[in-house]
Amino acid sequence: MLSEGTVAPTFTLPGVVDGAPRDVSLEDYFGEGIVVLAFYPADFNPACEDDSCDLTELDLFTMQRDVDIFAVSTDSVFSHRAYAEEYSLSIPLLSDTHGEAVEAYDVALESDQLLARRAVFVIDQEGVIQYAWSTSDLERRPDIDAVREAVSEIGGDSTAVGRYRVGHAHYIEARRAFTSGMKSFEERDWLISQGDFQRAMEEFQESADQFQSAVRFAESEPLQQGFERAQEKATALWQAAEWLAESASEYASGDGKEADELRQDAETPLETARDIGEPPDPDDITLDADGAATESSATEPEDGLDTPTDPAEDEDTSEPGGDADGDPGEQDDVDAAVEDVSVDDEDTAERDDTGGTGNGSPDTDGVSSAVEFDVADDGGTDGVAAPSDGSDEPASDGSMSDGSEPDGEDDEAGEDDDEDIELDLKDPTE
Repeated sequence: MLSEGTVAPTFTLPGVVDGAPRDVSLEDYFGEGIVVLAFYPADFNPACEDDSCDLTELDLFTMQRDVDIFAVSTDSVFSHRAYAEEYSLSIPLLSDTHGEAVEAYDVALESDQLLARRAVFVIDQEGVIQYAWSTSDLERRPDIDAVREAVSEIGGDSTAVGRYRVGHAHYIEARRAFTSGMKSFEERDWLISQGDFQRAMEEFQESADQFQSAVRFAESEPLQQGFERAQEKATALWQAAEWLAESASEYASGDGKEADELRQDAETPLETARDIGEPPDPDDITLDADGAATESSATEPEDGLDTPTDPAEDEDTSEPGGDADGDPGEQDDVDAAVEDVSVDDEDTAERDDTGGTGNGSPDTDGVSSAVEFDVADDGGTDGVAAPSDGSDEPASDGSMSDGSEPDGEDDEAGEDDDEDIELDLKDPTE
């Protein structure tokens, strides 16, 4: 068996990964994280019981993001698939039918060279074996506590900074997508904003996971605390991006009320993120002579994380003819039309003062056509509803607001105008 401190041999073997056949090259995993390599005699071996097998406890390492684990035996891929299904194993099972890996790690069973001894190797990021154990007893299982301790001892500040560097790269990409999403949100480009926030979610999640791994490897307390703050900020922005993506989706579908609630929900994680300084550049973290890292002073909280404004506060962002809550904006449509009529009536009165039409009477047909045009616009297909001035009353100036009417023939014209308005001011959405 290879001893600790030996460079781990690499190999490429077929296997079962996530229930599907796939070739696995061990070399691809060196430098990325810790590798646990477990050899076992055969599928369905004497160490198996009704509800567990010799790999059941090792299978728990599949839940650690900074650890890759593989199990190797000389059985076929088809046998591995049945074995994994029988005991619900997530650990990738590699098929060494020709005994290449068994020979390279010197773990062939003395009584049967076609079988492997039970053995476990823990390999660090540099591809060096840091823990080695084996037994010829077919019924003996590995000491999981010893394996877990060996994994936890691998690391240090150098490894932590490496993980942090990967997380920081994802964080930068996430912030770019988040900033773009905020800009599109303010510009009411809902679908673009939703896509940007979803991309930011994915990047923030990956950065938070890498920051968490850096925390686990860090040995110096200042560095560990700095990585924890970075993880907390990335997690908060991840949550905010998720809610803002859902908010943009609801605005796009016309449900302004639900969208605004989601927008307000995003304020809590955004407030958390604003209180935490930006994660420092990994190039500003240096190792001292003892291999311990020192973190540069934390940066101040950065602007640009304000909650997007409520679209209802500045303009109607729902579907045409709707209000900010997504409900049909009937009163807004009527108010807009009445305002236009007020302006038209005022213009008519001015024309009356200067002579009006040839016979001294106002052009009532012009007022009627103006009302019909404005109402049609409110229900049009340009995608923008008429903005409301925030009041349910018509404009307070002009001839309609003070109740006065022109003298003489204008009284009769005013009655005609009112009749036209009553006929034409109907809900454009009907």
